[in-house]
Amino acid sequence: VNCKFKFTRSHTHLFYFVKDVKKFTFREKDLQNRIPSARMLVYNDKRGNPDGRLPDDTWIIPPNIDQTFTLRPQDLEECFQPDEDSWYFPRVAGTFRERAGFHGCQMPEQLLGRIIRSCSHEDDIVLDPFTGSASTLVVAKKLNRRFLGFELSEEYGRAGSQRLAETESGDPLVGAAEPNMSAPATWQ
Repeated sequence: VNCKFKFTRSHTHLFYFVKDVKKFTFREKDLQNRIPSARMLVYNDKRGNPDGRLPDDTWIIPPNIDQTFTLRPQDLEECFQPDEDSWYFPRVAGTFRERAGFHGCQMPEQLLGRIIRSCSHEDDIVLDPFTGSASTLVVAKKLNRRFLGFELSEEYGRAGSQRLAETESGDPLVGAAEPNMSAPATWQ
């Protein structure tokens, strides 16, 4: 939305639910999900964790740090503060290299990659019940996951199938892993 006299209202809610609170995948030690700590990045301080840390304001901070905690729908109000629990990823605009061009609500590959890497292992199955531009399936394929998607629109289904056919397992994800530190790649 082009807003002349106010900020654009643009956000997407991402909820993480698990079927079994004791048996689920969350790979917090996966180095691809970690970024350099401020101590290392800003101050070049060797005391920082060489493996980095999870991104700021990303994961839920449980009310009681000492307990094991799994987010459930009834915990949302207690755990989320609207000004803290956010990732910043710019929307996939028309000039971005990763733009598929046929769907208006395409998710950034790096955002989907962060979620898929965190919540699955290679060869796990990733399900997208509303496939749209097939970005989730494309990212799952790039990250060596199996995938299953559903789409009502035949047009989106054909275009998504074409995207998948043009994608190879192991291809790099498009976009910056930490978009606050770089500008998006465009068609230039």
